[in-house]
Amino acid sequence: MYLMFESLYADLLFVVLTFLFLLYRFSTATYGYWAERGVPFVPPVPLFGNSLTTALGIHPLVTKQRMNYDYFGENRFGGTYAFRRPTFFIKDPELVEQVLIKDFSTFYNRGLKVDTKLDPLSNHLVNLEDNQWKSLRNKLTPAFSSNKMKIIHEQLLECSDKLVECLSTFEQTGQPFDTKAIMAKFTVFVIGSIAFGLSLNTLTDPECEFCKMGDKLFKPTFLGRLRFALRSQFPKLMRLLNWKGLPKETEKFFFNLVKNTVDFRERNNIQRNDFLQILMELRKQDQLNNGKDEIKFDEELMTANAFVFFLAGYDTTATTISFMLFELAQNSEIQEQVYNEIQEKIKKYNGVPTYEAVKEMAFLDKVLSETLRMYPPASAIVREARSPYHVPDSSLVLPKGSMVFIPIYSLQHDAKYYPEPDKFDPTRFDDEDRIIKGTYLPFGDGPRICIGQRLAKVEVKVAVIKILMTYKLSVNEQTIRPLKYHPKTLFLTPIGGLWLNLTRRI
Repeated sequence: MYLMFESLYADLLFVVLTFLFLLYRFSTATYGYWAERGVPFVPPVPLFGNSLTTALGIHPLVTKQRMNYDYFGENRFGGTYAFRRPTFFIKDPELVEQVLIKDFSTFYNRGLKVDTKLDPLSNHLVNLEDNQWKSLRNKLTPAFSSNKMKIIHEQLLECSDKLVECLSTFEQTGQPFDTKAIMAKFTVFVIGSIAFGLSLNTLTDPECEFCKMGDKLFKPTFLGRLRFALRSQFPKLMRLLNWKGLPKETEKFFFNLVKNTVDFRERNNIQRNDFLQILMELRKQDQLNNGKDEIKFDEELMTANAFVFFLAGYDTTATTISFMLFELAQNSEIQEQVYNEIQEKIKKYNGVPTYEAVKEMAFLDKVLSETLRMYPPASAIVREARSPYHVPDSSLVLPKGSMVFIPIYSLQHDAKYYPEPDKFDPTRFDDEDRIIKGTYLPFGDGPRICIGQRLAKVEVKVAVIKILMTYKLSVNEQTIRPLKYHPKTLFLTPIGGLWLNLTRRI
């Protein structure tokens, strides 16, 4: 009997050791990639590559990115591993410009391998590739034209008035306010108005369903961070496990919202000048063309692109407004300079920050540019090579399918390009010709630059203008300084929040 158990134990041990050996071989099989090509690389760990601390929510994305950036020293580029996948890490601004602009035809795909059957809300402009992306981009571009911005501007003024009214409660009670929490409600209010034609009570209603959806999507969680990492690197595993990228309730909420709103408008012959109406018109055109275009504009595609409007305009815009207010609060001289410019420019427009008046506010624009430099909405750009690519001024040839990583945050915080990079200094943008191309990329660059950047900038400016016209800002002691970022979020989220005080201007 003893010998039989001993034999079983030996067999089990052999199976376990064999499994572990095979797992190790699988998880490290690609790790000779950069050494074979003579490219300096960050030493990987089995299976996770260089993604262990970010996937597990130990380091913020920007912290790990800076570690990799510094590791390569004066090298123009280097190699990293996103789990098992080799990733080409670019430091050279000229090479950044080459990839994003000059050789865009090779690099216009993001390489985000989404499963639209498993995650139908992922079938949107950010994720689409090749001719489908080009077709949809061309169709949606008019939605963000200057003429559209002029129309939207009036709605933004109305929304910002509601924001100022909301803030009056904090001014009257003398209580500080968490900028991110309030600005998130504000951006949802704006999205509801200009995208869906809805009048939402987000600023005062704690039960607002839209706000709850936003909170769930961007709430820092270990599971959410891991889900994102696995979805981007192991889409087949996600499909096998039937592990959706988004909660089922989020998917249901947006499909019902779009369907009910579209049905109501069509039944009552209602037309509005908003993003959803543009999607409805595109669907109608597609039906007239009998779906002959590169992309079929059905209900799923409509909903996915309405969803990405919410996704892209919610957290990033709220975060940018928050950081801009924070920097103005701790730099009172700059704050007063912005206020004086506002007062000067609106004089000839009857005291109203019209679209034309805002365009004339040059210093405000520099303050926003510096905010976006220090706190970019996205910390990096990822591209996938559609064909073999010979890296300029080197012997390296990247095979088709290679991933390219452009570290926006690190480039914008490199003292070589921006002296004293952690100092808030809008005068850096006094002469934009001094900004080295390929080092300032808050919205990306090239043909795939963020389609909504014009809208985002106008929204941020109008909100800040309206607040400064009414209040003076200062930093509350609850704000943890220097800022530290939450390790479980994709965007820059300060631990403890950004707390500000309000004083009404006389």
